[in-house]
Amino acid sequence: MCITKNELENKVQELRSLKTMKEELENELKAVEREIISYMVENNLDTEFTDTAKVTYKLQSRTNLDKDKLKVVLGDDLKPFEKVTSFGVLRIK
Repeated sequence: MCITKNELENKVQELRSLKTMKEELENELKAVEREIISYMVENNLDTEFTDTAKVTYKLQSRTNLDKDKLKVVLGDDLKPFEKVTSFGVLRIK
């Protein structure tokens, strides 16, 4: 596909416009998610049902560690070096 320099400029402008719209939409999505999470937290709920959805908001944990590399250096007992992180997860089905 061969395009002219003017068409290239139009595509660049279109791309910039779409990226701006994407960023704006992502911000709107995050704002709505924050509102839903606020509802769940304020009402002390981890599960809620609506006419069209099941909404859950629960804390989850994740341990980030390259255990194989640490085992080479420190041996098999890695518990003293683990870091557990908790975070909220919103699911809408």
